[in-house]
Amino acid sequence: MSTNVDESGPGPLAGGQAVYLYAIVRARSWRGRRIRQAAATDLVHVRYRDLEALVRAVPYEQPADGQEALRDHQRVVEAAMRRGTVLPLPYGIVFRGRRSLIRLLQEQYLVIDDALSFVDGAWELRLHVTAASPAESPAELGDLAMQCYTELRRHARAAVTLPRETAGKRVLTAAFLVERTGWIEFVERADDLGGAHPELAFDVTGPWPPYDFVRVSL
Repeated sequence: MSTNVDESGPGPLAGGQAVYLYAIVRARSWRGRRIRQAAATDLVHVRYRDLEALVRAVPYEQPADGQEALRDHQRVVEAAMRRGTVLPLPYGIVFRGRRSLIRLLQEQYLVIDDALSFVDGAWELRLHVTAASPAESPAELGDLAMQCYTELRRHARAAVTLPRETAGKRVLTAAFLVERTGWIEFVERADDLGGAHPELAFDVTGPWPPYDFVRVSL
């Protein structure tokens, strides 16, 4: 399999320099250098065929823990989401160098290609359903919340329920993969369901990158 990766010259990544992986996107063009610096940032796009890994040069060590580091990861991924389809990767993935990253793109190309195709043109929206009144039992409202989830599922490409709080008023948490062009209509439909069921309170957040619809084994 040919790589279409330009390994010549020093490029924006020094040979052997470790890289932190944020996300994978579709390459906008097959022309030009295969390793390029993102405009006005220290982010770098490493290309293999029609894929580009969005990375930053880092020391080869465990990334620091902390909310600020996690928020930086999320900011980069969400900025990429605004420009096009993105495959978000979990926080904390560091490769010893660009060659090991390119090897991953080679070995996992079909999986990554399928995943990008699945989420292409879609954003994630999350729905949190709570009991509107402290007197209401979340357990008693569960069936009604699931009926609303089923109705909203018809307006999404895919949907998944997520673990909910064991304490408090949370009844249901779910993620929906929604067309970019239809996310506002989805929110409006959720508002309509909330109005029709005053015993439930609906909170829709997003749009987000498709965090809950990506399962890439590295």
